[in-house]
Amino acid sequence: MNRSLNILMICKSLPWRFKGGIQTHTWQLAKALTAQGHQLSILTAGSFKKEAFSWEKDGINIIEIPYLPGRYIKPVAALAEELAFNVAVKKWVKAHQQDYQVIHAQGRSGYLLYTNNSIRPKLVNTIHGLISRESKGLKPWKLSSWLHIALASNFESGMMKHASQCLSVSADLQADIHQIRPDTAPVVIPNGVDCDQNEPMMLGRKPARFLFIGRLHQVKGILPLVKAMANAPEEITLDLIGNGPQKKTIEDMIVRLSLQKRVRLLGEHSNEKVQTIIPYYQAVVLPSHYETQGIVLLEANAHAVPVIASDIAAIRESVTDGENGLLCEPANGKAFVEAMVQMIADPISTQLMGIRGRKRVIRDYDWQQIARETAATYQRIAC
Repeated sequence: MNRSLNILMICKSLPWRFKGGIQTHTWQLAKALTAQGHQLSILTAGSFKKEAFSWEKDGINIIEIPYLPGRYIKPVAALAEELAFNVAVKKWVKAHQQDYQVIHAQGRSGYLLYTNNSIRPKLVNTIHGLISRESKGLKPWKLSSWLHIALASNFESGMMKHASQCLSVSADLQADIHQIRPDTAPVVIPNGVDCDQNEPMMLGRKPARFLFIGRLHQVKGILPLVKAMANAPEEITLDLIGNGPQKKTIEDMIVRLSLQKRVRLLGEHSNEKVQTIIPYYQAVVLPSHYETQGIVLLEANAHAVPVIASDIAAIRESVTDGENGLLCEPANGKAFVEAMVQMIADPISTQLMGIRGRKRVIRDYDWQQIARETAATYQRIAC
């Protein structure tokens, strides 16, 4: 019989402060593990002006620690912010490591912990993406960008080489990690989704509305899609939920192409609100150049909403063209618009793709199943 474990997870922010795949993954996994009888604490960023303190939410102990807010050091903001939090994490964990049987670092949160030899035997790292892949094709003209990529890559590599167990959210990412740590293949445990099997499905013909959810960043491939919307049938509309460095560029393109009534920037919304509005859309669209999985695609399918996504390796692990969505050439905005036209022209096939997607998510991506697989990994290394 598996024993109950005392587990510390590390994630710089949580979904009520910043909606992102890593944040959602950390919180949902923590809730599922708690439901299975484990004791969960999450170490996260707090105010620089306050002492460390803890509070409870949904049976999970949340520990907020102060750190120097490096984001205000403009010349090296990204690097300083990330490094300052990780230095604070290393110091706190060193003082409290004896309280936990497993220490689980999510992404680059906690990437300095491997430098403490006493922590390594119980250290787990879930890799959600590699900065070397995320930055591929980008041009870091600024010294600060180059430094951030170089140092983050070094710490990522160190974590992967020295953590007791590495987890990957996709087989595609696993192959990349294996090149860095060839002595062992990371365990693939994907993101999960809340699957209420009794949730009613919104069936029937829907308006020609499509939805993007995510960070407004170059890697998401949004600009080619917005540009292609200028030649899309007038009935098709696209809503964008999220924020990021490309927001102003996207806004300018929308105005320049006179698309204000057909492409809307809706800003950021809570995960709860996003989940309530997904069912009202024809499909969720994800035109990314790079993804390690694409949790928004699973969330859409969980609501019986099909997807239109880039035909890249990580996405093909959860989306089969014509089965639960349509796959298109990355950066080809015209192909995405054509897929939208195809969906609204054949509502029955579109509806069936959504239904098949929901069945697939319930079968393969339920959080309780993901938690059991993760706990089995913990049991093998728990100190």
